Order: sequence, then C-alpha cells, then structure tokens
Amino acid sequence: MTDYGKARLVQLEEDIELFNEMGATAVKKLTGILNAVRVAMADLKDKVDNSSFKDIDEEIQFFKYVKPQFYAHHIYALELFKIDTDKPLGDQQVLRNYYEQELKFIRKFLNKHLFLYQYYLLDGSELDSSYFVRGKNQVNLLLSDGPDLDPLFSTACDYLFARFIAIEKLQEYLIQCLYHSNGMEPVAKFSKKKGPFKWTGDKSNLIELAYGIYDTVQINDGHVTIAEIIEWLEESLEVSLSRYYRRFTEIKMRKSISKTKYLDDLRDALAKHIAEGDAYKPLPLKSLSKPK
Repeated sequence: MTDYGKARLVQLEEDIELFNEMGATAVKKLTGILNAVRVAMADLKDKVDNSSFKDIDEEIQFFKYVKPQFYAHHIYALELFKIDTDKPLGDQQVLRNYYEQELKFIRKFLNKHLFLYQYYLLDGSELDSSYFVRGKNQVNLLLSDGPDLDPLFSTACDYLFARFIAIEKLQEYLIQCLYHSNGMEPVAKFSKKKGPFKWTGDKSNLIELAYGIYDTVQINDGHVTIAEIIEWLEESLEVSLSRYYRRFTEIKMRKSISKTKYLDDLRDALAKHIAEGDAYKPLPLKSLSKPK
C-alpha cells in the first residue's frame, strides 16, 4: 500500500510540474492542479477501499507519511493562489509588510498547534496509534476548518500533517518573496563573493544537518526559520536544496537505516578524531564503516 502511494505521488507531482510550466493563467493553473490532486486522492482512496494494510504499522506509515503529502498539494495550491491574488499594489515596503503579515499568520497557526507541530518536526511515534489509525475518537485534534472526512480514509491527524507540509512550503515561498522580489536583499546579508567551498556530499545529509541546527536552536536564539537556514547553506556551499521538505519526509520514512544516519556518522567521526588526536585523517563517510 505504501509503495503504491509513493509511486502515485511521483505521478501527481509530475502532473503538477507540467501545470506550473504551461504558462497558463493563475486560475487555469489552480484548476488543473486541484483536479490532478482530486484524481490522485480518488485513486488512493480506491486502493485503500479495495485492499488492506498488512498490519497497524503499515496503516500508520500510510496515514502519517503518504496521504498527507497528497493533500498538502491541494492546500498549498489554494493558499498560494490566495496570497498571489491578494497581493497589494505598492512599493517594496508595502509588499514587504504584506509578506511579513502572511508569515505572522503562519506562525500563529503553528503556535496554535504547537504540540502536534513539534510532534511532526521530531517525528514522534509515541501517540501514532491514536493519531494515525482509523476509528480513533480524536475529534478534538482536528482543525475546525478541515474538510468533511471519510472515517474509512482519514485519521485524527493526517489532515493536520498535510497542513504542516503545505505551510512549510508556503513559508519558504514567502521568505523568497520577502527577500528577493524587486531586488531586495536578505535581512541577514552574506557576502556575495563565492568561496571555494562546495557541498559534494549527499544532499540528504546536508538537510539532516540543517534540521539539526534548527531543532537545537543554535542560530539567532531560535529566531530563524528552517527555510532561512536552508537558504544560508545553499548560498554558503553552492548547492541547491530545492524540495528539501520532501527530502526530509523521505528521511522520516527511513526503515532500513537510521533516520539520523549522517548525524550518527558525524558523531562517530568526531569521536575517532578525539581519540586519535592530530594523527586523525578524515576520510569520506562511506569509508568510515569499511573494515580495516
């Protein structure tokens, strides 16, 4: 079931990419994307109706990680359309105020659902059987403005997790608009001189590091978004981390390897450096686990 969902999601995202590249009007683009999501969700529901999960763990994986990514596209498309169509006419400061106000709305929403948002960020699992198994009586956790939910195709928190995914992507978009539209520079100005440093490792490793920095509140006393940290790393290390939110979802879904594999490797490498002192010679991470 989960494998089918992943494959269908790839197809959906390809359809959405086509609509984004067509150059159609905003209304036609929105209509096309919403229809693509509707069809994909119908296919997903049909698969659930006519199949069965092999166990509770697979049901949790599906409603926690797979289904939310589908509906997140619906939410994001609607919110993005609203932001773009409501954008006021005016100078840079007017636009800046508008984008900052939209970011405040996002922060207010996340603060309203702070416990569950932290559960989402930390990939908690203790309450999964209540949040992501059908038939659980957790109505109080649902958003008041949520859609009518089919109890055979919904759980207490899958819609809310879809909102989190969409909002993180929307937050990234707003920050890009705030800092780069009309020639505006980021608030935290970095040197435009390109350094000799370029990230040559796996991008998922860098995303692990970015979330580690964000979740341990190491920059600006925590007054920074994950999107800003991602942007900083992209500029500093000459790397593109587009769709980092999707890669992070893939990291959270890991089963055969540790969800914090790169951070584990960093810890092991540092411990070895401490033990060996100046004699330590760094090796590529893939070489660390090779037998001598």
